[in-house]
Amino acid sequence: MFNKQLLAILIPLTLSGCGGGSDDGGSSQPKPKPKYTFDFAQFYTEASAGNCSVFGKRMAGGEELSVLANTDVSLSLDRDKLLIQYADGVVKEEVPLDGSRQQINQTDVPKGGYVTFYIELLDKYFATSIQRKYLKSNGINWLGYEKVDAPNNPRCVTGKNAPDANPYTGIDIKTADPSDIKGVVTSDKRKLTENGSKDIDIQSRFSHALAVAYQYGNGENDSNLTPDEDGYVSDADLDTPREITEYKFFDLANNTEVELDPLSEMGNWTAPANTYDLTSAALYVDYQQTPYIWQNLPHSASEIIDYRYDADNDNLSYYLTAEGTVKASSSPSDEWQLSAARQVSALDLAEDLNNDTLDSDNAISVPEKRTSVEINNDVLTAYGNGAGVQSGIQRIAYQATGGSTTVTHVIYAEADAEQTIPMFDDNNVNVVINNAGTLSNYDISVMYTENEQALAALMAEHTNPSITDNSDLSVDPLPVLLTTYEREQLARKKKIIDHYQISTSNP
Repeated sequence: MFNKQLLAILIPLTLSGCGGGSDDGGSSQPKPKPKYTFDFAQFYTEASAGNCSVFGKRMAGGEELSVLANTDVSLSLDRDKLLIQYADGVVKEEVPLDGSRQQINQTDVPKGGYVTFYIELLDKYFATSIQRKYLKSNGINWLGYEKVDAPNNPRCVTGKNAPDANPYTGIDIKTADPSDIKGVVTSDKRKLTENGSKDIDIQSRFSHALAVAYQYGNGENDSNLTPDEDGYVSDADLDTPREITEYKFFDLANNTEVELDPLSEMGNWTAPANTYDLTSAALYVDYQQTPYIWQNLPHSASEIIDYRYDADNDNLSYYLTAEGTVKASSSPSDEWQLSAARQVSALDLAEDLNNDTLDSDNAISVPEKRTSVEINNDVLTAYGNGAGVQSGIQRIAYQATGGSTTVTHVIYAEADAEQTIPMFDDNNVNVVINNAGTLSNYDISVMYTENEQALAALMAEHTNPSITDNSDLSVDPLPVLLTTYEREQLARKKKIIDHYQISTSNP
């Protein structure tokens, strides 16, 4: 069955063309054609990871096992297929699978076309299709599939695990107001304390940090804040919105005493109402291409808080982030799940932040959700029109069933309400897809962005080899080969990637 122990992977890597003439007695070698390269690996589980990269965890027999990836794979010529499709979804050609690495001339993939990898397991078909423009830009080099038998003497993928967290102790944060809540923020950890005389101990994989002071008493829970057993702000209170008053970036490895700089410029945040129903909001800063949480913000429209910023520090970029739901522009009864991050300018910060900031260019007209997502004539109608002029990427996963045949298909493509379906080389499978009509199982994410890093972030949040339930369409059944640490890094990076993402699913 598909949800056994093993899972293998393929991902497209764009190779730039190289070559040129050489002086070899008057003749010259033709330039090699630029290619897409596809590598394959296979998931398996072990109790000990050793030096292998870890892609997730699975429980078996009461024991937690590490999910690893084997680069020695054996592909079935009749059940594992690599297809090239035209922009209208029609199959152009099949690429013979004769080893664990396949290459395709870039010119062999038509403009607007797709490359699809699929496998067949007992009348169950699993496929991932990626549009050509994203083969050129995503920089990911693996995708995968599940096998039943464990590999013998596997050769595992290595070198992509998280670095060890280092302990940093006795960090003395000097604040102008000793009653402020003070703390240390790294890209992966936060430690805050209300005890003005307490030094801070923190473990982090990052050596650079942000020292902060927050105003005590303006968080709704600060009046009865209770430290945890170690004297730090408890996890329950850590995300309480508090106004930042002082800050400084510093090197954890070389500094034990940090005197903070006061912040004087300030603005006002008003949580949006009506169109938005947020569950979280925050200001993040990008410092040396690394995200740090700057200040949590209220997500309820009844709460207002001041924020501060440093208008003179050109090394900082500020991002307003939010999660929750957003209503469709022309159909306010339709709600989408929302994830957004917008870089805010000095002018934005000076004029206060509100719901307009989340869509600062007014480019996003949130499309209507359809009462029925359906397939007709090789096209999946995913949502209503009217998404504005912003370019975007979408991931659409659907499941179609006919008789004993089930097709689970994930498509990464340019955002379009009418998604062309890259078809299969088997007419019986295509009939199942085109007879699906109204879909009962689908998952749709549309990310409006012009940032090329966003595709990797979108793929990462739908990649989780720990999950083997193939009915969960929020998880790619043929996922990209991203380690647990790489997925964590991309989730952090998304906080400083301009994007406006809407999502919906059924059931």
